[in-house]
Amino acid sequence: MIDYHVHSTYSMDGQSSLHSYVYTAQECNLKEIGFAEHVDLDPYLWGYNFLDYSRYRAALTQLQESTSLPIRCGIEVSYQPHLEGSIKEYISQTECDFVIGSVHEVDRVTMDRTFLQRYNPQEYFKTTENLITSGICDIVGHLEYFKRWGGSYSSLEYEDDICGLLQQMIEHHLVLEINTSGLRHPCQDTYPSLEVITWYKELGGELICLGSDAHRAKDTAFHFPSVMKQLKLRGFIIVATFSKRTLNYVEL
Repeated sequence: MIDYHVHSTYSMDGQSSLHSYVYTAQECNLKEIGFAEHVDLDPYLWGYNFLDYSRYRAALTQLQESTSLPIRCGIEVSYQPHLEGSIKEYISQTECDFVIGSVHEVDRVTMDRTFLQRYNPQEYFKTTENLITSGICDIVGHLEYFKRWGGSYSSLEYEDDICGLLQQMIEHHLVLEINTSGLRHPCQDTYPSLEVITWYKELGGELICLGSDAHRAKDTAFHFPSVMKQLKLRGFIIVATFSKRTLNYVEL
């Protein structure tokens, strides 16, 4: 098992240290772990410029030298179209192993439990399309994140929109994250749903990675065995890994 989406205290909402995650990863028999600390460049958001990348990188390098577990240095960028230039400049100044691009805001407003009452999911899909074509990221994070709080949403109603995004991901050689944190949230579902994951496979998609989106070490690899079983039933045989933003593969 490989978990490519965990947040330590170097993220504004992380609750566990780098060391705690590595210890837990070893206890879970993970083959590799990837930290994906938040990068928020919108000055109107509470996480703005929280990450001290130099300190994070130095601490992670020290940890890498003291353990045999492969540890990857990643970031999770909160994508908004008007920040695209700033995001690209920020990434150009880092030496990370992978970049997750995630949509947390639509129309400059952070998604919350009222999102489906105020917005059409197509607005989220449009922002995600901009992310996919931007060239910013290696991995598209938690697709369908807006369903986190539950509500009247069905993937089937937006099959054309979603399949369009999946096709663009395939064309741009981007990795689809299978994010299990939704199984801890009111929606009780993965991001994206197994239905969407099936469509991705049917369209020819092969590139996936698993992320627990853990903010506490104890949530590392959350529900991975059961989700991996479902992925194998759908014909997935590999998961993506990265080193210095170079894509590699290992057996699922």
